[in-house]
Amino acid sequence: MLKDILKIIHRDGFFSRRMLAQELSLSEEMIDDGINQLVRMGYLLEEETGADCVSICSGCAFAKNCNKEIVKTFKISDKGNKYLG
Repeated sequence: MLKDILKIIHRDGFFSRRMLAQELSLSEEMIDDGINQLVRMGYLLEEETGADCVSICSGCAFAKNCNKEIVKTFKISDKGNKYLG
């Protein structure tokens, strides 16, 4: 399950819990647990953006929803890319 979650994130470049749950036929709670496991294992890196965000909004995938509020984002670490490799 963890590798499947990571593969989908890598394939799509983004994710929502609902989308992952539907695609993998799992509950959103199971997806949350999987994401937390991947972060603990170092395969995903968690970041928070918000008022102090230095990103240029026009280049940000979350620009339509952000409004400079706290948005939790994840990116696949080098370790995660090797695991997928």
